[in-house]
Amino acid sequence: MCVPVDEAAMLCWLQTQLRVLKAWQDELTSRPDADIRQVERLSRHRDWLTEELARLTPHRQAA
Repeated sequence: MCVPVDEAAMLCWLQTQLRVLKAWQDELTSRPDADIRQVERLSRHRDWLTEELARLTPHRQAA
């Protein structure tokens, strides 16, 4: 069964997630006891989400 998705709301939510991940990454990297592996995993996740957003919004990227 397909559930209608409000695309604009979903994209807004995903963009919010990117901002949250960036804030989390910034907070982690500022800590002297930061686990570098966790920072790297978070960075890879942000990169993946950024690519997914670009894929989901090709018409907005061209504008």
